[in-house]
Amino acid sequence: MAQLVWKGKKSYAAIAAEISLATHQWLCVKEYHPDEQNTEYSTIASSQIWHNRLLYGDKSSILPALLSEFAATVDLIYIDPPFMTGRTFSKDTQVAYSDTWGNDLDSYLQWLYHTFVLLHLLLASDGSLYVHLDWRAAHYARILLDEIFSTRSAGAGFRNEIIWQYQSGGRAQESYARKHDTILLYTKSPQYCFHPERIAERRGTQRRNHMRKTVAGDGHVCWTIRSAGRLYTYDEDSLITPTDVWSDIHHLHQKDPERNGYATQKPEALLERIILASSEEGDLVLDCFCGSGVTPAVAERLRRRWIACDQSDLAIEVTRQRLLAQQKLPFILQHVVR
Repeated sequence: MAQLVWKGKKSYAAIAAEISLATHQWLCVKEYHPDEQNTEYSTIASSQIWHNRLLYGDKSSILPALLSEFAATVDLIYIDPPFMTGRTFSKDTQVAYSDTWGNDLDSYLQWLYHTFVLLHLLLASDGSLYVHLDWRAAHYARILLDEIFSTRSAGAGFRNEIIWQYQSGGRAQESYARKHDTILLYTKSPQYCFHPERIAERRGTQRRNHMRKTVAGDGHVCWTIRSAGRLYTYDEDSLITPTDVWSDIHHLHQKDPERNGYATQKPEALLERIILASSEEGDLVLDCFCGSGVTPAVAERLRRRWIACDQSDLAIEVTRQRLLAQQKLPFILQHVVR
C-alpha cells in the first residue's frame, strides 16, 4: 500500500509506544445537574453510574488519558478538526482556535496522523470514524487513514467519501466556487453499525431518474423502472436511503436560531444523520474537537453516551452553556495532568 511520507514522521508503533509510557490523572471535576445545583470535586469518585464527560485540554493529553479506560470501546467517533486554513478563528475578541501551522505542512500531517492513531486505538472493533475536512486536507487524510486502518484488519478501512454540499457566501471569479466539505467514513472491521433506513426519506410523488409514474384510482402514486429484463415497482411511501452526496442539509446562516456564535459551527441535522446511522441508543460517541458542542448535544438528545473534548476555553464554555440549556442528564467537566 502507498504511504505518505513527511519530515519527522513517527510510525503507528512509535506513537503507541510513547502512549504506553505516559501516566495521567483526571483532576478538577465539576458535576452539572439539570437543576443547576452543581458540585465541585477534586477527583472523580469511583462509581458504576455513567457520567457524560466534557474534557478540557489538548487531544495529545486527553486521548492518551482516555485509553486506559476506553481503549477499543468507543462506538462512534466524529471529528471536525482544523482544516489547515491558515486562519485564526475568534468570537468577539476571544480566540476560538488557531489554524495557521506556520505554513508547515509536515507539522500538520504529523499532528493529523498522531490524532488518527489515537482514535484508532480508542475505536471499538465494530466502531466507525467520521473525519470532517475540506479541499485543503481531505486527500492527505484519506491516505493516512488508509495506512492506519486498512493494514491492521482484513476488511477494515474506507467505506465512504461523503460530500456535504451547501450554499453559502459568494462566488469565486477565478475558479469554481468551493461549496462542499468532505466527510470520510472508516471502520475498524467489516462488522460495523450502519442503519441507512433510519435516515431515509419518503420516495414521494416527484419524478426520479427515468422511472415511469402510475397513478391509481385513489390517487396513490407508484413508480416503475425496467432493468436487466426485470420490472421494479416502488410505492410513493417507500423509503430511499441517502447517497454519498448530502445536499439537503443546509449550512447555518448568520441569523439561524441554532447558532451560538462559535466559528465553524456545524448544523445539528448533520450530526443527527451520522449518529442515527452509525450508532445505537446507549452507545458511546466521542468528539475530541467539540467546538460549538453540536456532537454532545445531539448525542444526548438521541440517548447516546458521549465524551467531548476541546483545548479552547471558548469551546468548553460554549459547549457547557449549550448542554445546560438542553440538559436532561448530569455531565462532568474535567481536565487532565500528566
